[in-house]
This record gives sequence, structure tokens and C-alpha cells, in this order.
Amino acid sequence: MNNSPTSVFEETDQWKLALEVAGLGVWDWDLRTKTTIYSESWCRMLGYTRTDFPDNADLFLLLVHPDDRERAIESGDRHLAGHCDSIETELRLKHKDGSWVWVLDRGAVVERDTDGTPLRVMGVQTDITKQKQAEQEANLMNERFKLAVAASEIGIWHFDVGAERSYWDGKTCEIFGLAPRASEIESETWHRCLHPDDRSEAERQHLAAIGDDQVMKLPYRIIRKDGETRHVETLAKSVSTQGTAGYLVGTIRDVTDEIEAARALHVEKERYETTLRAIRDAVISTTVEGVVNFANPSALEMLSVEEGELVGRNIFALFRSNEGIKAFETDNPDDFGTGVTLEIRSELYRCKSSPILSAMGDSCGSVYTFQNVSEETRRQKQLAYAAHHDALTGLYNRVAFDRALNKAIRTAADTAFAIFYLDLDHFKALNDFAGHAAGDEALKAIAKAVSACLPDDAIFARLGGDEFAVIVRDPATDAVHEIAGNAIAAVQAVDPGYDVGGPRLGCSIGITVIDDPSISASDAVAEADDACYAAKSSGRNRFSLFNEHKPNVTSRLTAAREVADLTAALDECRVILYAQEIRSLERSGEDCKRVEILARLRNRDGRIVGPDAFIPAAERFGMATVLDRWIIRKAFEDYGHLLEAMDLKLGFNLSAQTLCDPSLWSFVEDIASRYRTPLSQIAFEITETAAVSCFDTANKFVSKSRQRGCQVSLDDFGSGLSSFDYLRRFPINCIKIDGAFVERIGDSEVDRAIVAAIVELAKSLRFDVVAEKIETADIVEQLHDLGVTHGQGYHLHRPEPLDDLVQRRLHSANRFDSKAFVV
Repeated sequence: MNNSPTSVFEETDQWKLALEVAGLGVWDWDLRTKTTIYSESWCRMLGYTRTDFPDNADLFLLLVHPDDRERAIESGDRHLAGHCDSIETELRLKHKDGSWVWVLDRGAVVERDTDGTPLRVMGVQTDITKQKQAEQEANLMNERFKLAVAASEIGIWHFDVGAERSYWDGKTCEIFGLAPRASEIESETWHRCLHPDDRSEAERQHLAAIGDDQVMKLPYRIIRKDGETRHVETLAKSVSTQGTAGYLVGTIRDVTDEIEAARALHVEKERYETTLRAIRDAVISTTVEGVVNFANPSALEMLSVEEGELVGRNIFALFRSNEGIKAFETDNPDDFGTGVTLEIRSELYRCKSSPILSAMGDSCGSVYTFQNVSEETRRQKQLAYAAHHDALTGLYNRVAFDRALNKAIRTAADTAFAIFYLDLDHFKALNDFAGHAAGDEALKAIAKAVSACLPDDAIFARLGGDEFAVIVRDPATDAVHEIAGNAIAAVQAVDPGYDVGGPRLGCSIGITVIDDPSISASDAVAEADDACYAAKSSGRNRFSLFNEHKPNVTSRLTAAREVADLTAALDECRVILYAQEIRSLERSGEDCKRVEILARLRNRDGRIVGPDAFIPAAERFGMATVLDRWIIRKAFEDYGHLLEAMDLKLGFNLSAQTLCDPSLWSFVEDIASRYRTPLSQIAFEITETAAVSCFDTANKFVSKSRQRGCQVSLDDFGSGLSSFDYLRRFPINCIKIDGAFVERIGDSEVDRAIVAAIVELAKSLRFDVVAEKIETADIVEQLHDLGVTHGQGYHLHRPEPLDDLVQRRLHSANRFDSKAFVV
């Protein structure tokens, strides 16, 4: 390349001026000399002067952008080869400051030889950098616009008014349920898609938009190609152009979901407002500033105002200024959200607040609910009263008494006190003769009369039935005696209004003085109860003071403790099953096939306690059924599956309480099945006393027992006047002669005659006979002479643990058949 001032053309001032004005840079390429001359305007376009370029440098290769070089060379080669009429390409040249200048390079062959070979090419380059930047920005803006449109789910369309042709973009076609197309849309396509009910109005509005320079919003419905009805909203604006009738351009979007959501929201709002109007709780909503914007009818009724008087007011100012409102738990209305209780026009309301939050979690206000708790509060007070007072007499009940007693015991070391235990005398006769209503009236009168005799600080309680208790703060003997005497006189003075044909109502009182804080409440009451028992035993209508040194006085307390010990022993499995064999009197060496199950109790110190220490207490306090069931279950569980193989029958004594239980047989059947116990190996013994307590229930149990193969014995036969009658009434199959006749058979002709008669009777009825309490060999001989076949007593076998007896029998049997038993 030659950059010398010599050129194939002279740059006159006019030429320079023309180039400067046109902003053109001229180049002249001589193909013969391979040199190119550039105009000064070309150099200045790139920020250079001629002297900035080295001699013989190929400016094209030096300045063109690497990415554009190949394209520029190709454009020139194609023109020189005759494939195109001119050179025209866009490329970048490096400016002196290092930036790139976009130029439009255009040129053509201006000289050829006689053969047509190009000899010289001239061209111009125009700076198009600003145009390229504008083009790039326009492309970027266009992409942004496309992205915005795509994100907004908006379709774009325009209508050529003169040509009556429509053009829809892809989104518009999609909204109408059509496939995207590049060609124009027939006008009939839009008309056919309009909903019949909206067609006339939609067409009218679109026609009205033509020529109007305002943006018009046009909502209507369409029916898509698939038959679905959709709601759309169009924004349309008329655009005028010179020489044409103009265009109607617009956007369209599917607003079906918005309309359905708005409808659902409206329905939901109506539902909520209807619900709020219907509920009894008062509801008020406010703005963030506390301005009321909604109140349901209950709230208006609560405040005795009209809606117009409440909406728009500040709720806190309202509650501060209203004289009919009183806060019980706070003086600050701002604390309503903590659950404050208010008194509003003599009614009690519990107020709670909840914030209203936007989707972003910002507070939009609050909702206050006011629940009328007047009735609930009154009910709670009534329940609190009922929880500590007797419903009939209004006195303290057992719960309140126990609480007061425990409190008094804690300070007993410093302040001793007395407990009075009152038990009415002859009250049952009044109840039986005059009825429970009369009894209730008498109890109320007695409570009132006795209350008048007590000190003001006394605690008077009804413990239940006709039993009362009093805690007196002054335990002095004279004061205690005076109070007790006055209370007895007050009870005797009560006139129930009925003559029951017997003694009048009276009262026995037991008193104990408590000064030991280590005593339990139950023991303290038991002492007073024992003293009351002593008063009754002494003739009733009197009082007695507890004396721990008199065993006859403490019988009840001792029994209660024995029952407590028995309950603990059952829980801890310290009740031991014993057995006493019932042996044959005819063949002394015959193997015993039946035992009577007995119970012993092992104390925590290991000592074995006999039945006299806990059986009477169990019967007295209703524990006999629990004990009997425990014994039966324990025997069935441990040995029931061995009885048939051992050919051993277990006999169980049933108390009157147990025999009176209607569910007893179901219990026996259930555990027999559970522990694989054959009922043919089970015997039950009942007494005349137990039978007479509840004959029908006992008779059903005996009948079911006999039906299932159990043996049933009438125990202590002959001790009662009705013994022989029960032989007729009960389906028993064994008689056990009362030991009282057996132990004196050698000395008493009467006892011998009774035993003989019982034996003859049993033989005629084909009953088995067992004689109890056989203590000597002489008794065995005499019973054998009378025909008694089986006996039981210490002479024949002393009771031993059932487990020892079973293990001995298993050991003996295994000597003959090692496969006979599986334990």
C-alpha cells in the first residue's frame, strides 16, 4: 500500500469539502501496482493523519476487525470475479483511540484492460457507527418488548382499516384457540369467535375506536375453536398514517381467571359477611391505625350504636371515652389482643384480636372479637361453688373438707384442732318409711340446726349420706364437749314431720384432737370415725373422744389399714395360695384328688399372716370380691393346664359379696378358656349366709356351674336354720358338714345324731359328704362308722403352699410316666 501524497486523483479544495460534508472516506485500489490510496477524510474518520501510517503497510489487514476480515475479502473477490455488480459490506475498522468504527464499504471496478480484466477499483466508506448502535439498541429494545409481552400473556394485533385486513401475533392466535400464522387473519375469523350475546356490542365498540385518539378498553367474551368460552379484554387505539385510512392497533389478554377469581372472591366475601352477621360474637375490623371499617350486627347491639356511628371511629378512642365500658384486666385498650375481659353495659365480654396480614406478611389492620362470657362466668362460679359444696345442704363437701383438713394438719404443731365425725342415728328408718324426699328435707334441717351451734370459724362438711364432719379450731375439752352436746341436741330437736314408729332422729359423734403434723388426713378422719363407732356402740345419741390405747375403739382404723395392706399385697403378688387336701376316710392310702384353696398373706418382713388378719377386713370394706377373683385367676393361670393330667380338683370358697356379682360366671368362663382350665376339675363352696344374701343371682351361678361340670358344695351345712331348705332350692352335689358338729361328735349324742341324719339325707339325694375340722383319729373312726366318706382337717392334712403340693404330685407322677406332664 502506498500512502504517499501522490495520487491518481487530485484532492482539490472542492473535492475535500464535498468529502467532509458527505462524511465519506475514499479509497483507490490500483490492481496493477497493488497500491491503495486513502483520502484524508478517510484518515480523519479513523482519527489518523497520513503520517500515522507506515510506508507500504497494508492498512486493510492492519485495521480491519479480525471477525470481519474474511467477509470483507470475500465481498471484493466476488465482485472482481464478476459475481456481483459492486462491493458492499459492513465491517469494523480500528480507530486511533482503540475503539472500533463501523463503516459501510461500497465500491466497484472503474478500469479494465482490453480483455476485461479489472485494473482499478474505487470506493467509499461511510461511518455507520451511530446507525449500528441505534440498530443494536433497537434490537435490544425489541427483545425486551417481546419478553415483556410474553411475560404479560398479552397478544398484539392491528387492523388495516383501508384494506380491512387483520394481523395477529402468536399469543393472540393462542388466546382464540388458533394455531399461530404469519399471514393475515380474515376479518370473519374474529367475528365468528365472538360470543353471540356480546357480538353486536363488541363490533360497535371496535368501530367506535376507529378515528378516536383515545385508548379504549373493550371487554367481551369469545368462543374458542374447542368450544370453550373465555373472557378477554382488549385495549385499542386508532393510528393515522399519511396516504392510508389508518390502523387500529391493540392488545388482547385472557381475563377469564381474573373474572372467575373476582367472582369467587365476591362470593367468599359475601359468605364471610353473612357468617359474621349471623354469629352471636361481636366482630369489629379496623385499619392499621385502629379506624373501624366493619362491624357485624352483634357488635352494634353490644355497643348500642348504629353502623354509621361506629364505622370511621378509632376503636381505642371509642373504648376510652365510653362510660358503659369497664376493663377488668387492663386499663389500656391497646391490650385487647391479650384476652382482656370487659364489662359492657353490665355484660361480660372476652376480647381477642388477630392481625390481618397481606400476602407479603405486612399488617393491614386487625380483627377484634368480643365473646359474651356472662353466662359462662356465672356457670363457672356455680361450678366452683358446686365443686366445694354439697348440693343438698349447702355445706362444704368431702373435697373441700379434705383440703381444709390437710391445711390444718400442716400447722397442727403450732395450732392443734379437733375433728368431729357425726353419724345420724335412725336415719335409715326415716328414709325407708317416709321416702328419700323426706330424708333430704331432714338433712337440710339438720345442717342448718347444727351450723347454728358451731363457732364462726368452724369448717362444717357433709361427707356423704348421713355422715358429717366438723373442724373446730379450739380443741379445749370443755369447748369440745359443749359443741358436741349442742350438736346432738340440735339434731334431736329436728322434726322431720313423720312418725316412723320408732326412735327419733339422733346423732353419734366421734372426736379426735390433732396436734401431730405428720398424721395423714385419712388417719385423722379414721380416728374420729372410730370414736364415733365407739359412741354408737355405747348406746347412740352421745359423743366419744378417740383413745388410741383402747383396741375396741380403734377397730375401724385397724380394719382400714388391713384393707390397705391387702390391696398393696395383691398389687405386689404377696398373697400366697395354700391348699388343704380332702381325703378319703374309707381308704386311707388312696391318692387325694381334691383340695380346698386357702389364702395367706406374706408381710414385707417375710412373715406369713393367716386369713383372720385380713379376710374380715376385706369383707367389711367390700374387698372380698376382688380377693376371690384374684385367687381364682392366680390358680387357673399357674395350675389350670395341669389339673386334668394330675387328676386334681381345686375347690374355691366364695364370699357373699362374690356370689352376688352377676358377672361372676362370665369371669370364670373367660379365665378358664384363657388358661386352658377344665371346669370339670373345679369345685365351688358356698355358705348358707352367702346364698341368702342374693338368692336369685347365686342360684343362676350354681346352675351354670353344674351345667359345665363343676362341683358345688354347700359349706358349713347344718349351721343355719334353712340349710335343709337350700338342698331343695340349689342344684348342689356335695355337702360339707359344719365342723362345729364334727369336733364334738365323740362327746355329744346330739351332734352325732345330726351328723348321722345329714349322712342319710345325702345318701338318699346321692350327694357327696365331706366332714370338716377333723382333728383326731377317734373322730375319723366315728365318722367312718356313720358312713362319712371324705374328710378335711389338721389330722388328715395341714394346709401347705399349693405350689409345694403340685410339685410333689408332679414328681410322684413323673416316676411312672415321664411324658405325662408338661409344665
